[in-house]
Amino acid sequence: MTSHDDFEDNLNCWLEADAAPGAPVGLAEAVVEATRGRRQDPRWLAALRGDCRGRGVRGLGVARTGPTALATTVPLSTQRRRLPSIAPLVALLALALVGATIVVGSLAGRPTGPVVLPSGSPSARPTSEASSSPPAPTPLPPGPDVQAGGLVDPLRGWAVVGHRLWVTADGGSTWQDVTPSAGFGSGVGNPKGVAFHDAQHGWVAINEAFTSPSDPSYGRIDIWRTTDGGQTWTKAQLPKAVFNQFGEIMPQVQLDFLDPSHGFAFLSGNSAKGRNDSDLFWTADGGRTWSADRPTGDGNAGIEGTVGFATATDGVIVNALHGNGIVVTHDGGRTWADATLDLPSGSAGAQLFFGQPVYFDGRSGLVSIDFQIDTSSVTRGYRTSDAGSSWTIAATLPTGVSAISFLDQQRWIGIGGLEVVRTLDSGRTWVPSSAVGLPGAPESLLLVDARHGWALVGMNVCLTFKSNCSNRSGLYATVDGGTNWSQLWPE
Repeated sequence: MTSHDDFEDNLNCWLEADAAPGAPVGLAEAVVEATRGRRQDPRWLAALRGDCRGRGVRGLGVARTGPTALATTVPLSTQRRRLPSIAPLVALLALALVGATIVVGSLAGRPTGPVVLPSGSPSARPTSEASSSPPAPTPLPPGPDVQAGGLVDPLRGWAVVGHRLWVTADGGSTWQDVTPSAGFGSGVGNPKGVAFHDAQHGWVAINEAFTSPSDPSYGRIDIWRTTDGGQTWTKAQLPKAVFNQFGEIMPQVQLDFLDPSHGFAFLSGNSAKGRNDSDLFWTADGGRTWSADRPTGDGNAGIEGTVGFATATDGVIVNALHGNGIVVTHDGGRTWADATLDLPSGSAGAQLFFGQPVYFDGRSGLVSIDFQIDTSSVTRGYRTSDAGSSWTIAATLPTGVSAISFLDQQRWIGIGGLEVVRTLDSGRTWVPSSAVGLPGAPESLLLVDARHGWALVGMNVCLTFKSNCSNRSGLYATVDGGTNWSQLWPE
């Protein structure tokens, strides 16, 4: 176990890293939030995990934040199989460091999990890895710090570096900056969410600027939209949220579009403690106008987390502090109820960490759930055939898999360490092979077909004891199903 003093030393180390050259904006805030019990959204990726003091470059797995492990997140984009797009790594981990595992398409919120199953003894919690003689640290490899990215087909995708949005039409060989000349308004900090349904239709969420809580812009979110791949943009404003309305601590905005016209904006996770609720907005005209808020509860139901919709009426929120961690709606988010989750024997007291729900049609979907007890961890794939009302175990993933991409209901590809695993039969059998070219295990992964995909890898290092610390996330691409990877330079 890591002692309280060790934890405080580690926290101070990450806080010092915030001032290091190239440190992502908001690192200190993200670390402080983690210590308050915040958990990252699994649709985004954890960029920092474990001990930062004197460690070398590490790639981190699915975000798991507990009292002994710090984490921040970097989103990719949401997996949705109606069209091959990444709307979790998620995602966007986000355009600012936030807690979580993939979106490739939007920025994720910060749910307050993990979900802990009841047991007769205190909840088990993950422990940090012990190392009596850590390897000598080395500088991070060169490259841009990619806060988020998404792939919509084998050639076309997008990425966020700093406050700039870049798109590619050739698989990442060349990039075009499609940020408006004046930027996305004068919003506070990085964009709160990004999503592309296809190469032409995209959305960016911005926290409006303000000077005081009395400003009309205080606590308001603008949604910028494009219908021509980012060449032109127009702006709309979300109605005022019921819960997330404090401009200084606005959460990430999860943008979940079913098609170019119909989609949701989900604000979840601005509170550090307690059972809270979320804000949900709906558009039927591509984001020109938005519905009034559809809050998920009365403010203390615990319905926060990561959202995923199969249709305009059917969707789920996972990582909720409610029931077994999954709540479902069949009326477009106006009401929510606990979903049924088939729990394996021996799971009492486990902490559950959910991946991004992925739907393939209006009824069928998959989600990964990591069960953690003491120092052990088992990740399982769960299946629904009733739009999220009930979930049953589909398969157990190979040990060590940190990121998984569901191509369809049978074909899954995962990465664990420096190994790629593939199944063609819904996880009954797996074929492993080496993964070459990644600096570490990716925190988010999205493949749009059996060959083409992107991954975000979080890296951090302190070259000397508690000093000279830096961290960034790199974007990597594969064209052979995960065996070989090359770094992308969106700038």
